[in-house]
Amino acid sequence: MSGWSMVFAASWEAIRTYPLDERMAYSIRVSRDEPTTCLFPGALTALESANLSTKPEDSPPVLLSYQPGTSFFSVRALRADATAAVNVIYRGRVYVFTFRAAEEADRAVSFFDAPVASSPVATPVLVRSLLDRAKNHALLAAQYPALTQAVERAGPRSVTRYPGFTVTLEEVFRFDVEDTLVFRVRVENPGSTPVRFDADNLAVRVGPEIYPAALADTTGELPPRGHTTVWFAVTGAPGGGRANLSVQNVFSVLVTRLP
Repeated sequence: MSGWSMVFAASWEAIRTYPLDERMAYSIRVSRDEPTTCLFPGALTALESANLSTKPEDSPPVLLSYQPGTSFFSVRALRADATAAVNVIYRGRVYVFTFRAAEEADRAVSFFDAPVASSPVATPVLVRSLLDRAKNHALLAAQYPALTQAVERAGPRSVTRYPGFTVTLEEVFRFDVEDTLVFRVRVENPGSTPVRFDADNLAVRVGPEIYPAALADTTGELPPRGHTTVWFAVTGAPGGGRANLSVQNVFSVLVTRLP
């Protein structure tokens, strides 16, 4: 290999491109003599790091350069054996990075949005994880605010009255990437006899369109003069594809009473 060919080969190996995948842990090489810049398709929400600092006087293993609201950050090793880690919050998802010192650094690391299907894949595992995130929204907002910044929320407090019970829509959460809405509903039974409703066929109506629940967390049982909290999720449009429903829509919660 000629001298020029060796230079170009070394330069090419220092430039890397990856698809964004929250299931991956990205390992990035850093060095003391060269900066490494990581570039995303859009502005980052936040960085949560270990063994990194933006202040050289802290003598961190890895020095970080980052301005909030930008789509990139740069790192450089300050020690020959440096290691560090950072969780990048981007579009409501967490991407995991590990940095390790090496003789040759990854000088430029670019990330791109991996192609996705036109309609979200509403797997039970995915919908369950979103439902759990909605349930713990207040806790996450207090302890990890960056994780909830991309989640839209509304508290309609709208009431739908049925013979023998009432349904109050207390909260709606939207997860945009998954095109999923999670609903928290209070169902009350003012009567003296138990009420049963169909937990497998909950739905919401928006205008003339009905959106069935992809997953519900409820027993479908109402004790006399009691109430229960129902969580359920709606994903995509009934005929396939994205629904793009806003949390500001007027929703009617559809609940079917059982004999």
